[in-house]
Amino acid sequence: MLRNVVLLAVVLSAFCSNSFGCECTGYSRACERFNTDAVFVGRVVETVSVKHPVDKDSYSRGYSMRFTVEESLRGGLGTEAIIETGNGGGDCGTPLPVGEKFLIFAYREKDGKLWTGACSGSRFLGNDPESAQIVEELRALVKTGAGSIFGSVAQTKPMWREDDIRDKEMQPVQGIVVYAKSESFNTFTKTKQDGSYEFSGLPNGKYTVTPETPRKMDFDHEYEERYGAELSDGACANINFKLEPATRIRGHVTLPVGAEGKKIEVVALPTHLKELTQFSGKWDFADEDGRFDLWPLPPGDYYVGVNINSSPQEDAPFPPTYFPGVTSQKAAHIVHVDEGEIKQLELPLPEVAKPRTVRFVAIGLDGKPMRTIYIQREDLRHPGDAASYVNVDLDSNGAGSLIVYAGYSYHLHGQGRSSCSKPVLIPAGTKPVNVRFVMDRKSDYCDIGEIDGRKK
Repeated sequence: MLRNVVLLAVVLSAFCSNSFGCECTGYSRACERFNTDAVFVGRVVETVSVKHPVDKDSYSRGYSMRFTVEESLRGGLGTEAIIETGNGGGDCGTPLPVGEKFLIFAYREKDGKLWTGACSGSRFLGNDPESAQIVEELRALVKTGAGSIFGSVAQTKPMWREDDIRDKEMQPVQGIVVYAKSESFNTFTKTKQDGSYEFSGLPNGKYTVTPETPRKMDFDHEYEERYGAELSDGACANINFKLEPATRIRGHVTLPVGAEGKKIEVVALPTHLKELTQFSGKWDFADEDGRFDLWPLPPGDYYVGVNINSSPQEDAPFPPTYFPGVTSQKAAHIVHVDEGEIKQLELPLPEVAKPRTVRFVAIGLDGKPMRTIYIQREDLRHPGDAASYVNVDLDSNGAGSLIVYAGYSYHLHGQGRSSCSKPVLIPAGTKPVNVRFVMDRKSDYCDIGEIDGRKK
């Protein structure tokens, strides 16, 4: 009996808070949970350990749970339901004890199977007034035959904090007109003094919500789906907007003839920054047409370019190039933007960086040739940064190769399974080079700063 009590306490803890490594989005209203495919009251009949297929050759461990369905609130379930879940911990799985009664929120995967987890909102149901009230509230929501959308509108301004952008204090905005539109129904409302708004009694349907933005203000359009909601029978959605000045630098990247770039990152660096990393500044990936949009930006003076705070890589094999298409910062044009101003730039990339082959042999801690190695490429213009990396399969002699770029000096950091090598120096040059990686210490984490001697 004590074992069952302890197990149930663990289950309740998983439902009430985040499991280790499992991060959940909070909900302020029960109706937000109705945006799942199935909601029911049921009792666990069986919980079985299973292997869930991931792809053709791999799987993840988890559980398959069989329930008797006492009441189906959404999803049209029959008398029984099979619900899948993960193993627990980082995958948010929640294996449940046999014989206990639960309120289950589940979503349907492409293969038709229903899944639940620690973030779904499921909970234990006892013979107490609180449990009965929760189920009754959900029944009442279903009977409404309508949905609701609520949220808030606030405004802020971006500011530089060291080499990154942070928001100033958020302020609610009163009197902003907010529209909710579906194929068959349109309506609008205004935000209250605290910036909040709400649409209630909305007919079932798929809605898009948009605010009427003040002049020279904007909100983030990168993920438009966050401003949409599909409502049905009691469901609701919480949709919030953050307004910021429209201050931005937009433009277009032109590649050299015959060149390709799959992930071209354009960055705006404030001219006051002295020490740069690959994470400094405001960046955006150019789209398939070469267009970029750097927003939100504090007003000020900027260098704008490609690879100006990072290294050439296979997906963007271009030397550091500044607006208006030069490879020297001294020749670059400083781009000034005032608050609310939108600057349009044309950024040509005049050349492709020249690849340089590094041939190597890798030896493990046991003195034998390695079969695989993970190598981080540290561009010594930016010590400590090694966002560029490669996994290399080696031959029976431990031999392999990788690409760096001519004209730049590198430290190459080799890692094996729980082992590290000293950095291999690649001086600037153009010719192919031969080097050797020798694993010299056992570790599960090879810290570049420690290996290079910058950390004491």
